[in-house]
Amino acid sequence: MRNRGTRERARRHAGFTLIEIIAVVAIMAMVFGIGIPRISSSSFDPLEDEAENIAQSLRFARQRAIMTGAPHRLLIDLEEGGYLVEWYVTEGRSLGRADDDGAADFSSALFAGDDLGLEEEAITIDLVPRRKAARDYYPIPHQGMGTFRWLDEALYFVGAQGTTGWVESGDYSIVFYADGTTDPVNLELADADDRHVTLEVEAVLQKVHLREGGARS
Repeated sequence: MRNRGTRERARRHAGFTLIEIIAVVAIMAMVFGIGIPRISSSSFDPLEDEAENIAQSLRFARQRAIMTGAPHRLLIDLEEGGYLVEWYVTEGRSLGRADDDGAADFSSALFAGDDLGLEEEAITIDLVPRRKAARDYYPIPHQGMGTFRWLDEALYFVGAQGTTGWVESGDYSIVFYADGTTDPVNLELADADDRHVTLEVEAVLQKVHLREGGARS
């Protein structure tokens, strides 16, 4: 009896049984079967990532147009694959100076003499208002969005569908006015594997959406 009990204890401590090994292998297969698709689906996607960067630039341009009271645009080089945010201001304001719109300072000219006003020298007041400084689009003072960002070599702009029709070459502008309004635009990007995504700029809701597929589909 002692020998049989000793053999049974030794067999229990000798290692895993075949059934236990099969069960462990089956569980590991289930874990890998669930985990691998999740890892692949959450991997970096250059096309969607770049499309989201452009969407963020559009949202930023709209918010900044409202905050500054100046129209903004996303300028897109469809052929070279670059884009940046610009605003419609004077050159002085674009450089950070006071808005030099050319308004004459009448009060400073009127009180240009000494405190008693007894000087014989006549005070000259220019009654002809200066011309307002010209406004144009200038890059915004932002290191990231105020300089051209270029698409990855494997990505490219297919074109844009707006109120004037389909455009696939040259420069294209998506403008946000001072109140945040804009015109509807569909901007299409693609990669080397012929995958296409479209950024939809909604005029009514003032939102930017990303979807799979072409701009004209």
